[in-house]
Amino acid sequence: MTSVEINKKQEKAKEVEKEIDEKREFYKPISARTSGLFFCIQDLANIDPMYQYSLPFFTNLFTGAIETAPQDDDPDQRIANLNKEFTESLYRNICRSLFEKDKMIFSFLLCSRLLTDIDMKEFKFLLTGGVAIGEI
Repeated sequence: MTSVEINKKQEKAKEVEKEIDEKREFYKPISARTSGLFFCIQDLANIDPMYQYSLPFFTNLFTGAIETAPQDDDPDQRIANLNKEFTESLYRNICRSLFEKDKMIFSFLLCSRLLTDIDMKEFKFLLTGGVAIGEI
């Protein structure tokens, strides 16, 4: 009798595990975008060493965005809401800590990081002004 009960619980656990894996796969694009944004703000330390942001700070911003983003039954809309809310929250919070002269470069870094179809040769040309600095 105990064996049958354990087998039922294992079957239920497998179903729950499968459901969790499906949900996790659905949210992978958000994680890729979000990790790119983290490295974007880490690049700010190259502008001024004072601009250093911790992973817990970033995680708290993301958690806050999850809580404040509008809920939606449509999963694609939910992802769009999460992306929008987090990007705006990140921008507002980082801009608070930047000198005015560095806000424009942060905006540029953020936009260039969000563009996934950017041609790296063209981007390199834009950054260097056409001066050859070797291969990418």
